[in-house]
Formats: sequence, structure tokens, C-alpha cells
Amino acid sequence: MGNTCAWPILRTTDLAEALTLAEKLLSVASWYNPNACHLNAWVHDDGELRRLIQALLGAGVRWYGKGPGDFPATVSLGAAAFAQAEEALTTWAGITRCYVLWHDMKWPAVVELGLDEEYKYAELQVACNSHDIHCQEWAAEHTVFIHARPGHEARAAWLAARVGARIVGPTEEGW
Repeated sequence: MGNTCAWPILRTTDLAEALTLAEKLLSVASWYNPNACHLNAWVHDDGELRRLIQALLGAGVRWYGKGPGDFPATVSLGAAAFAQAEEALTTWAGITRCYVLWHDMKWPAVVELGLDEEYKYAELQVACNSHDIHCQEWAAEHTVFIHARPGHEARAAWLAARVGARIVGPTEEGW
């Protein structure tokens, strides 16, 4: 067991820019299953809930209060391809804070850093309207995060450099 660490490598108000960077990073992964992708959005009232569910059919709701109608809640949806995740995230980002997370991938070995391939802690995330991975606080920007093994900031920096980016903030404990 263990949690990832997440390093932010881009903060931008342009969601297309964030998604383009994410797609480039997915191409760096040595193995990638496009079906292993899910979206989550925070819901704070009935209006948001209705808009999210109507926008993308098939989304599930998880309540954190005593039951249905007791907010907050999360709305979740799986995506089978990058284009589907891109469309869903763009739609949801216009409504509330949300994120897309890709997993079931391997970060490549980095021989010069003495790092083997990484599967267990390899994830990629785009958080919309937020600077944190859990989308707890609203922000005007979207953030791209590389998730990797704790202590592997050098891997995160190496991955970011492969796509013309760099680490732009402190690490967060992941999942």
C-alpha cells in the first residue's frame, strides 16, 4: 500500500493547453490503457447535479452526507478514450470543479537517474478550476499533475522536461 505524490507541471486558464500537455505525457508512458480513465466532479447543489448528469449520461453519484440530497456529492464517469475524456472534462469544467485521472500506465525507466519503470504510482491528472488534486478549492486555472512514487521528484521533473514543462509548485500527497 502507499500513496502517490503529485507534482503540478502546468497551471493555465486554457483547458485545451492543459489537455494537450496531458496527451503528450500519455505518449511518454511506456504502456497506457486508455480505458483506465475516470472523471470526478464535486457537486454542491441540485442545480449543479442536474447539469452534470444531463450533460453526460451514465454518470454515477456518490453522496457524502446522510443520503441523496445531502450535499456535497461527487459525480463520476469512466472514459474509454482520450477524446471522450477531453469532451467530458471540457463540459464539466464549465459547470464546477472536476478532474480527470489516467491510471493503468507505466512511467518509463530513467536510467541516468537509476529509476526503473514505474507502474504502481504512475498516474496523470488534469484538475479543472483548481490548484489541488482533490479540487477542494476553486481557482481560475486548470492544473496538470504528474503522480509518481513518493521521493521521485526527479522522475516528475524528467517527465515534465520531455514535454517542455517543469514542476511549478510543491508536491501533494496523492491517493
